[in-house]
Amino acid sequence: MRGFLVRLRLFIKLWFSSIYSLMTILLVPIIGIIIYSSGTYEIDDLSSLIYEKTATIWFVFIIQWCFSIDLDSKFFNQLITYPVVKWKFLLEKALFSAIIFFGLTSIITIPLVFIYGKFLWQGFVFTIPVYLALGGFVILGTMIGNHSLGGLIAGILFWMMILFGGALLRELNAILLIYGSVQRFVSGESGLLLVENHWIIYNRLFYIGLGVLCTVGAIIKINRRSA
Repeated sequence: MRGFLVRLRLFIKLWFSSIYSLMTILLVPIIGIIIYSSGTYEIDDLSSLIYEKTATIWFVFIIQWCFSIDLDSKFFNQLITYPVVKWKFLLEKALFSAIIFFGLTSIITIPLVFIYGKFLWQGFVFTIPVYLALGGFVILGTMIGNHSLGGLIAGILFWMMILFGGALLRELNAILLIYGSVQRFVSGESGLLLVENHWIIYNRLFYIGLGVLCTVGAIIKINRRSA
């Protein structure tokens, strides 16, 4: 555990000292200024814009950066020749990505909660299954492509499917916060276990399952590669 904390501290220090991360972080106040200046968003549209449309592509870039440090260098090629647990390496990088992403997103969410109410926080939590699916998809693309660029391309394709594939996905659509029935479900105004809300629960379970499936596929891929 101590070794993990040391690696995490070094990783976060590297993140905040890189130009790539600084450019990514600068997007936060820029987007915030644009949203605040417009002043035309309803609470459901605002939460969907932040968590379902913007934060998703932001998460893609963070994961891609975290994996590029080792995977795009000779270090990873040397690492897999040693008798180490490969899936732990994979999940550790994914965990570092999640810690950075959720930490920065929480910094954005907390002040918005005081301005717009607790629905912003509830919308963030409601979108977590989509992040899990997106993260698994990016990791699997990274392992298949043997380069972080593969994960970046996979993540962008997934993000585009989220934005433009609603008519095709129907009840599996990832963008739900814009709908009044979902807003009532997320805020707790309607019963969580009501029959008319079952499709929302199945929707979130689908993305959780997709994330787990893609992550398992990535673990199988990295184990075969190092065998």
